Amino acid sequence: MEALKAREIEVDAHPDKQVSATDEGTRSMMKPGGGSVVGYNVQTAVDEKHHLIVSHEVTNATTDHQQLDTMAKRAKKVTQTKTLTVVADAGYYEGKAIAEYYDADITALVPKTDTSNVLGTKKIINALQPA
Repeated sequence: MEALKAREIEVDAHPDKQVSATDEGTRSMMKPGGGSVVGYNVQTAVDEKHHLIVSHEVTNATTDHQQLDTMAKRAKKVTQTKTLTVVADAGYYEGKAIAEYYDADITALVPKTDTSNVLGTKKIINALQPA
């Protein structure tokens, strides 16, 4: 019980309330489709023309938000291009950062995350309508 109390104090003191007993850098991350896994977040930028990795990074960030910024800027620097177009999935969408890319001559093709509950709203509206 004393060991568990010590672990609880350690977890409470950690900024993101996560402590791994086997690898202090890992974090609990959501898996697509549900559930979670304890691990790392790997980011990779690939040159479309040559199919080569131009930059990579291993982080313990639990989501892909804010990861595109670093990868896009590194890829542009490594490839030494004046302009760059990057393509990423909706998990990378961060409106403010994407707008700022234009000043850096980076075009980000990232679908906006749909956080609205359109289907749920339609069901409520239909339920409230008289039959």
